Amino acid sequence: MASGVVFLTDPNVSFVAGLARWAAEPQQPAAEAQPAADGAEPAAERHPTAFEAECLKLESAKQFGALSEKLGAVLRERFATADEADIENGYTILLQLLVQWGLLGEKALPLADELCSSTSERATLRRTLLLSLYSLVQRGGHDAARFPLLLRLLKFCTAAKLLDPLLGGAAQRTATVESWVKEWELDEGQKKELWGLIFDAYASDAAATYQHALQYLPLHNGTQLKNQPELRGRIVQCLLTTLRGESLHNCDKLAQLPIVGQLGADAEFAPLDRLLQVFAREMYDDNLKFYANAANAKFMASHGLEHGMCQRKMRLLSLCSLGRSSKELPYASVASALQIGADEVESWVMEANASGLIVAKMDQMREIVIVSTALEREFGAKQWEQLGDNLKEWTQSISGLLALVQQSKA
Repeated sequence: MASGVVFLTDPNVSFVAGLARWAAEPQQPAAEAQPAADGAEPAAERHPTAFEAECLKLESAKQFGALSEKLGAVLRERFATADEADIENGYTILLQLLVQWGLLGEKALPLADELCSSTSERATLRRTLLLSLYSLVQRGGHDAARFPLLLRLLKFCTAAKLLDPLLGGAAQRTATVESWVKEWELDEGQKKELWGLIFDAYASDAAATYQHALQYLPLHNGTQLKNQPELRGRIVQCLLTTLRGESLHNCDKLAQLPIVGQLGADAEFAPLDRLLQVFAREMYDDNLKFYANAANAKFMASHGLEHGMCQRKMRLLSLCSLGRSSKELPYASVASALQIGADEVESWVMEANASGLIVAKMDQMREIVIVSTALEREFGAKQWEQLGDNLKEWTQSISGLLALVQQSKA
């Protein structure tokens, strides 16, 4: 514990007295706080300040609610100016006293609101204190305060740009949130609120937005979109961010969600739903037809959907579709589908390879693209059926090999 806050080393000095003493008398510089040298005149006996006496009187009378308010008020007053370690230790003592007095459940949310009141003043310290409060609430079994406190913590960390360390980064984020959902047995309303906060926190990140949307949006199946303006706004934000993301290509799962499909009947954003369908499963020529409509072109321009970027993504996605349909693609058919010159085919194949969308090589002598694997843009009933057929063929092939082995043994 920092030297400014008194240790409980003297049985005559309680935690209340020590915290009150520190609050009433700011710590002197270390050079002035050295013990007297041998032979020096002893320091005069110290008398409690009026603030200390008042705190001790409240403690003696067991008026813990009033006492906690008084100690909390002085910590708030000193928050911006006192040493950070002393402030942290002061709050640690206060929290332990609230536990001891049985007041933590009652005081947790008001205290959290105080700590969340600023994201510019000692934000990291505030997060540390919020985490300590959250941990004590968890351990103390204060279930009524647990979820609201978590929401406050998430909102604060989002505003202060300190959220990633709390959630464990991109790789761990979904698992962390899902663990809260499962362990706390959150109801549907709580799930929506929690995932809505996570969605908003990463709304500018295309990959994160897509992943979080797949967790958040299915919770609203059966909801009428026209009655949910906040949800409608999030869907629009999700689609725009997904389509703008240059490195985010597969959006079929998003296009299949019923709640997203309701956007097709929206007078303002129906073009956005149509464009999502094009990106999810259609070809480059369909994108050109969409853009050829003046109203659609105006819509795209007004929402930051740059046509050149969309063309690039659709050419790459169309190349994936070609690769799924045939393992050998003549340069001429690729050039025709992508509406490029035959001399540009190889550069587009190399870009698709580099983006991880296909694995292919080029036979320049025969002018053929040989595809090993390609991104499956759409995975629905047809793809499940095809997967089933492939498994049957694989099973039959294995059975044939086993039969041959048995015959050879015989």
